[in-house]
Amino acid sequence: MVGSTPEPAGCHVLGRVRLGAGRTGIRGVKPRALLVALLLQAGHRVSLDAIQEALWDGEPPRSAVANIRTHASTLRAALAGTPLAGTALVAGEGGYALDVPAEACDHLRFLDLGAAGRTALLTGDADGATRLLGSALALWDGDRAAVGVPRLGPLTGALGHLDEERMRAVEDLAEAHLRVGEPRAALRDLTGLLSSAPLRGRSWALRMRAHHRLGELGGVFETYRGACVVFREELGITPDRELHDLYVELTGGLPRSA
Repeated sequence: MVGSTPEPAGCHVLGRVRLGAGRTGIRGVKPRALLVALLLQAGHRVSLDAIQEALWDGEPPRSAVANIRTHASTLRAALAGTPLAGTALVAGEGGYALDVPAEACDHLRFLDLGAAGRTALLTGDADGATRLLGSALALWDGDRAAVGVPRLGPLTGALGHLDEERMRAVEDLAEAHLRVGEPRAALRDLTGLLSSAPLRGRSWALRMRAHHRLGELGGVFETYRGACVVFREELGITPDRELHDLYVELTGGLPRSA
């Protein structure tokens, strides 16, 4: 990917859950889940009800509030051993808030960079889009947010959104690479994404375009065939009409068994 790797943010949820420039891990699933729930609402109070939904699947134990206090103490101790020692974990008004600036949160920096990169792409600044999107994706440590934290309650949608935005950013970066004449880079971007999310029609389309830019007609054939196989096996259908029409456009309508 193009783009320099940004300085590590203070709080990490894009991959493994960690704290500080030293990327200190947090022991215990519940303290990590609490940290993630608070970081996703950085600077805002998260109610005890929402925290309980994020920490327990189903009815929380009678000791839930006391347990949350214990997990909060664990987080305070972890923060004390990092450059974020001054970060306030505030209890009150029926919940907790983590008073951490947006620039110290990798997920917020990622969303800002990704949005800026997408805007650059839409306005025709492919070089700028490549830099911004490359920097956004460099913040990720893997391809799934908050690895090892169960996706319960409010974490389900919020972490799923981050995962979706990462995949969208990978596709945006691949498109930017195509626009600046780097189809090989586009193929590298898309390989991992399609292996983990094989039903993304846009990724298959971009992969076909990359092979076409390289003059690899066989690559276009094999990409479309691969898409047909995946959609048939996973959903029992063929790819949508848009992908088929692109295939016909790029190959001149030459038949290919799928």
